[in-house]
Amino acid sequence: GGGTGASTSAPAAAATTAAAATAAASKGEIIIASDFPTSGADASSGLPTQNGVAFAMSQLTNYKGIKITFKPFDDTVNGVHDPQKGAQNVQQMLSDPKVLAMVGPFNSNVAQAEIPIANGGPLAMMSPSNTAECLTQTFKYCSPQPAALRPSGKNNYFRIAAPDTVQGPAMADYILNTLKLTKVAVFSDNETFGKGVADNFVKRFTAKGGTVTNRSDFDWKTTNDFKPFINEAKAKGAQAIYAGATSATKGCIVRSQMTGILDVPFTGPDGIGDDQCLKDAGSNTANMYHTNAAGDASQNPAAASTVAAFKQAYPKASDLGAYTFPAYDCAFILLDAVKRAIDANGGKVPSRQQVIDAVQATSNLKGTVGTYSFDQNGDPTSATMAFWVTKGTPAVWTFQSQFSVGK
Repeated sequence: GGGTGASTSAPAAAATTAAAATAAASKGEIIIASDFPTSGADASSGLPTQNGVAFAMSQLTNYKGIKITFKPFDDTVNGVHDPQKGAQNVQQMLSDPKVLAMVGPFNSNVAQAEIPIANGGPLAMMSPSNTAECLTQTFKYCSPQPAALRPSGKNNYFRIAAPDTVQGPAMADYILNTLKLTKVAVFSDNETFGKGVADNFVKRFTAKGGTVTNRSDFDWKTTNDFKPFINEAKAKGAQAIYAGATSATKGCIVRSQMTGILDVPFTGPDGIGDDQCLKDAGSNTANMYHTNAAGDASQNPAAASTVAAFKQAYPKASDLGAYTFPAYDCAFILLDAVKRAIDANGGKVPSRQQVIDAVQATSNLKGTVGTYSFDQNGDPTSATMAFWVTKGTPAVWTFQSQFSVGK
């Protein structure tokens, strides 16, 4: 809906008596927070994502006399997403009884630090972009296991993104079937997300007959020279590179260093799908591909008016990113749950647990990039995986195709 509530209630509110105003104020306030990396190298991913939440929140500023407010947090330290900072942000949210839910975080290693703290709240978390499968799914190799992140024994964490068990394999299939290449060099930043998505890529790629020419897991904080890895890839006949990394963990600096040595496609997960990556790649921006663990709103005719309204409110090209509308949907899901929780609580501010219960009960809610229901682990019962490619000079990430991922 267009934010009609706010515009119609403003003049009326001015005319009310002091007594009525006090009664309305006593209905209370609900804050929905967000936690994204919104400064430094990570801002080109985090800010457009936060914009999606802010825009969704602007559509509903009160419900049944209860004020609804948005409060954003930044989880970067020195411009890079930081688990400890994220954990501090969640503690700050919990210290304010008005905060009933949060959208975020963006990065999986931040989620790993935040979930146990939010679990004690208990505070509903809803991420547009966390893809590490071990946040919700139990596998032998998971450390920690999902249960260890939930000390209360109950789930408070939800996401709409397709997990890395899908994201890594999707690019493996794409390289084999669409790009028709069979030899790939693989590296990772050795973080929760990067190493996980690279491992899942390798598993599928080799299972389907592809060859991994060489693999490196870098300590990205101390590594600046990736030429030995690139030279080895060249010597062993690599036809593409897969980057298990993000822009902030130097993923695309590798692309820049390939210039003049190895002229092959550069592929990676959603962590490289931003403007920072294209800057870091320098002049070497052709033939770059990334998966996105969510769909593209512009593919959905029913979302056209929402997309147009967003672009009017946020006119710069850099305001809109691959996770802007997935984040919009996260806020939309939380707002829908908050409304149902208020209704179920007799028109009063609900408890945090009542909000979690309402999120869990979400059923076939249509958003801009998906239709949402959640399983007991907090995973979407169906998700969308998309492929993006660089086009043009200067290069921009361009949507190519998407497919639905059922459980």
